[in-house]
Amino acid sequence: MEIGPVNRADLSAPVNPISPTQDSISTVRQVVVAIRGLNKSELVAEGRALVYARDPETRRPVIHVVERETGNVVDQIPLEEVLRMHAEMQAMLKES
Repeated sequence: MEIGPVNRADLSAPVNPISPTQDSISTVRQVVVAIRGLNKSELVAEGRALVYARDPETRRPVIHVVERETGNVVDQIPLEEVLRMHAEMQAMLKES
């Protein structure tokens, strides 16, 4: 089974800091349930799994694609570069 490329991010959308509202908690639960369902299906490449996490610096949600046997991260959505740019923009906004 081959999986095609995924549109990683819509950079035209405004970036807002995450606040722990009831809506965001509900959304996180929905994402976790969806990831569990994908991991049980045949949609994730064989030997790989999706893992929900939060970026330690930005506290933004990320999804890691990991090798099941080793736990090594082979891909991340959104990419590290996008998270870094977000952190830099946040720092610039705080300075101004």
